[in-house]
Amino acid sequence: MSILITGGTGFIGAEIARVIHDRGDGPLHLAHRSSNFDRLGPVAESATLHQLDLADTDAIAHLIQSVKPTQIYHFGAMLTGPGEADPQALLAANAISVMRLLEEARLAGTEQIIFASSIGTYGRDLGPGPVTDLSLQRPNTIYGVTKVFAENLGSYYRTRYGLDFRGLRYPSIVGPGVTTKSLAQYTSWMIEHAAKGEPFTVWTGRETVIPVLYYKDAAMAALDLAAAPDDAIKSINYLVDGPRPTPNAGQLADAVLARIPDAKITFEPDPAAALSLSRNLIIDDSVARQEWGWQPHFDLDQMIDDFLAEVRD
Repeated sequence: MSILITGGTGFIGAEIARVIHDRGDGPLHLAHRSSNFDRLGPVAESATLHQLDLADTDAIAHLIQSVKPTQIYHFGAMLTGPGEADPQALLAANAISVMRLLEEARLAGTEQIIFASSIGTYGRDLGPGPVTDLSLQRPNTIYGVTKVFAENLGSYYRTRYGLDFRGLRYPSIVGPGVTTKSLAQYTSWMIEHAAKGEPFTVWTGRETVIPVLYYKDAAMAALDLAAAPDDAIKSINYLVDGPRPTPNAGQLADAVLARIPDAKITFEPDPAAALSLSRNLIIDDSVARQEWGWQPHFDLDQMIDDFLAEVRD
């Protein structure tokens, strides 16, 4: 079985690649834009690497037709920050590319696509209570708009052509080594800066709640979803959540300080960030748990302990 991972050197993609490599599955193809292979370790020597700009749809077509992957993990994307600075570039990378990727995968005989979506697909008009798989998806960022588009186009390809498309709506992913700032990135950086002995100022209040998922759990969610029997997949696109109850920013900081008492973590809410994060978000991922048995492996303490060990290593 030939496996293609777009965003294969990225945060979650590289972790998926490592697990697949350790299982001995493959051959494994990794599409990437940057040439930073630090996350891959020994995988870089065994996988076939393809440098690719997602906005280049002809390159996408050539790659899929040459590799003819049985399975695709589509985890490559432009993120919110760069996308808001250049919406047209994000549309090319996240929407037009998905149109071409799905069609070329269909023509190449690809059997399954696992797609990385986001809770960024939710935004306006959310009522009280937890966000569920059936909550209105009315995003307020161009990133969220393209993720909703991709979810729905993939679902159409599943019902129209029988392409086994399955999506994951990820919360804020926590893990070391992220360089692109987003509103929720404090969830990783307060841990990483503390581990490195560096001060860190959180740009929101202590009571702010953002759902989090450890990056190793994010990879396992993709792999578990891929392995689920087809008759279990009813909802197609699924919310997944991490530690429960969802920690607020202050509780996350306190858990870090319990391990690194001399860490310098301060809170200075930024008005713009506070406005964007004004609604404390709670996820109900019971559909994923019921349909294909989703269960995170890392609670809050385990997540921080493993994160600190990763940084020290």
